[in-house]
Formats: sequence, C-alpha cells, structure tokens
Amino acid sequence: MSGLPADYFVYPRRGRGMDHDRYPFRILPRTAPVQWPGGARIALWVAVHVGHFPMDMPLKPIVAPGGMERPYPSFWDFTQRDYGNRIGIYRMMRAMAARGVAGTALISAQLAQEYPALMDDIAAAGWEPACAGLDMGHIHHGGVAEADERAWVTEATALLRGRFGAALRGWHSPAHSESHRTPDLVAEAGYAWTSGWANDDMPYAFATDAGTLTAMPLSQDLADQRMLHQQNMPTEAFTNAVLAAHAALDAEAEATGGGRILTLSVTPWLMGQPHRIRAFGQMLDAILARGSVWSASGSEITAAWKAQAG
Repeated sequence: MSGLPADYFVYPRRGRGMDHDRYPFRILPRTAPVQWPGGARIALWVAVHVGHFPMDMPLKPIVAPGGMERPYPSFWDFTQRDYGNRIGIYRMMRAMAARGVAGTALISAQLAQEYPALMDDIAAAGWEPACAGLDMGHIHHGGVAEADERAWVTEATALLRGRFGAALRGWHSPAHSESHRTPDLVAEAGYAWTSGWANDDMPYAFATDAGTLTAMPLSQDLADQRMLHQQNMPTEAFTNAVLAAHAALDAEAEATGGGRILTLSVTPWLMGQPHRIRAFGQMLDAILARGSVWSASGSEITAAWKAQAG
C-alpha cells in the first residue's frame, strides 16, 4: 500500500491472541482448577467505588463515567456524586455487615484529605482499602508525561498509605484508565494487584518492569455505573444480570471442580440511594442463599489464587 512505511505490518511481539508480553496466553477452561477456602465454588468480591469527582474535572481525553455533565460550577452533578460518600456508602456498609459480606473500597486518594472521617469508617467496617488514583479528574492516558503520571501515583499512594499503611495493596485507575506505563508505575509503588484489564473471570500474573502484579477481574460490562448510569437501565436489570452471572459462574465451578469469582462493581451514589438499597440487600441475599460462597477482599482472593496458581 502506498504511503505506509515498510515496517507498518511488522509486529515484533506478535503472539497467540496478543501483541505484548504482559502475560502468557491461556484458555481459562483448560487451566488447573483453583480451590477457594472451605471448598467454596464462588469467591464473592464486592468492589465499592468510593470516588471524588472534582467540579473542575477536565473533559479530555475522556469524561470519566459519572463525571460532571454540566458547565462549571455544577453543584447539581457534584452533590449527586458526593451523596455517595456522605450517605449512600453507610447504607451499603450496614447492608453488607448485616450479611457478613466483605468489601474492598476503591478510594480516590483525595478523599483522605476531604473526608478523613470516611476513611476511619471504612477501616472500622473492616473493608479493604485500595487506591483508585488521585481522583476522577486525573485520568491516566498516553498523553500524560511520565514524570507527571509517576507523581500522581506517588501522591495518591502517600495519601492513602498515610492512613491505611501496609493494608493498601490494590490499585484501580480511575475509570479503568491506563497509559502503557501505568502498570509499571503501580508495581514500582509497591502494589500487589491491579484491576484495570477486564479480559478474564479469574486472576492472572501480569508482568511489569518493576515485578509481577496480579490482575484481578473487575468487569466493566457488569457494573452499576455502566448499567444504571450510562445505559439508564432499571435497578432490577442490574441485579438480575448479577444473579444471572452468578448462576452461570456457579455452574461452571461445579462442572469444572474449580472456583470462580463473582465481582460486584458497585457505587454508593447509585446503589446507596433509598430506592435501591433494598434491591442491593436482596441481591446479596440471593447470592448467599445459593450457597458455597466465600466472601473476601481483593487481597484475600489474590493470596488464595497465588498460593495455587500464581
């Protein structure tokens, strides 16, 4: 083809199913079974997005899901999101505690300064803290200079480790955003797992320049932000989809003899609303009623997987 450089179709890292060396190719149904504690078929991972949405957040390169929709200053947008950190999360804490369900809080680090009392309450609830970047206005992408991105990761880590210490082991970039170097910077900062790549149902080893991370499955497709906010679906559509996914994963686990992970990607300013919190509790009840469920944090699931397959 005229106008293209000679090496346009040369892929030095071409391999089976990928063009990179971050992880080896695998087919999940052909991997050795992983057993969860107590022989549970399903590891239930409730990942709660505890985000901070600045009113002056940029519109480029993307608007983060749930980002400001009106011109600055949009108090309407900001306060709707802030509702989750003031009220909604506490409804979710009560619902989960009543059922003995563990939680992992994916926290915008800026909240450690904005709402230190919320950080105390997350710790008191026994939830695992994980870093979700500085805030929803700092989107990681290829146009960010390496020095700037490293500074973002360093600052966010310092803010949350200053409150949670060594308990901070997981990373989730805001809005699933990443540059090519983000995993390397995350590993460099001392994290053990990350949840940015939505291409599996189980963990896998993820290579970086600073060591190996564990990639945890955090589905974008089965998330309340995707279904309730972006797609404007009714609450029951979300909860029914989660229960359908649970049924399918549970059946796979039973057939293969190996455990699966059901991830609930939920958001306090959505699921913590008065008209949704009952549905949230009923969804948890239905999951637990099926039985053979191990409720665990991201780090607990990572450790169990690594002990066998990592």
